[in-house]
Amino acid sequence: MRTKFKAWSGPYLSSHKEIAVPIDEYDKIEFKDKTYLEVGSGKGDFIIEMANKHPSMLFIGVEKNVTCAGITCKKISESTLDNIRLIHSDVEQLFPLIKDDSFDGIFLNFSDPWPKKRHTKRRLTDTRFLEAYYRMLKVNGKLYIKTDNKEFFEFSEKSLLNSEFKITSASDNYNGKDKFDAQSEYEKNFRAEGKIIYRVVAKKGKK
Repeated sequence: MRTKFKAWSGPYLSSHKEIAVPIDEYDKIEFKDKTYLEVGSGKGDFIIEMANKHPSMLFIGVEKNVTCAGITCKKISESTLDNIRLIHSDVEQLFPLIKDDSFDGIFLNFSDPWPKKRHTKRRLTDTRFLEAYYRMLKVNGKLYIKTDNKEFFEFSEKSLLNSEFKITSASDNYNGKDKFDAQSEYEKNFRAEGKIIYRVVAKKGKK
């Protein structure tokens, strides 16, 4: 589901730096005791609902599509929530700026499955990404993965089993009832279409 380009998005992000933090100012973000990262925030439904449910926590979203980032920023601004920060960037550009043990959780919601074998390394649950998430998570921090793609789910589960992560739950027909969760625009649409949602949660153990 490709989002139609909207020319206002870039200027809107630039004029709302209190929400859309430039990547070179990432280190100026004031973290809270509980801080979470969403990789690929789309149009913001998930991160906004989570921030609304958990006002004492900070949620940081990373989104590389300028139009989606602009739409999300506008929604955040209109919501008046002050516990969300957004970064318009490819997450790999952000990795070097993120300190070890930064986050209590990382969310991957309906990431591009990159179905062709030659694109395996682009999948956000490939080994090199999992190593980065593991480093960035606090001890006992969790990685939450949701997808509608069975192959991506199975690939992610296998990658996690071969990593330092410990899988705490895996569902090939997730009912969406975990209290610490919310639905993205993709999930709402997929559920309306009767599609199966897959979910796996993994934890970083003690050092």
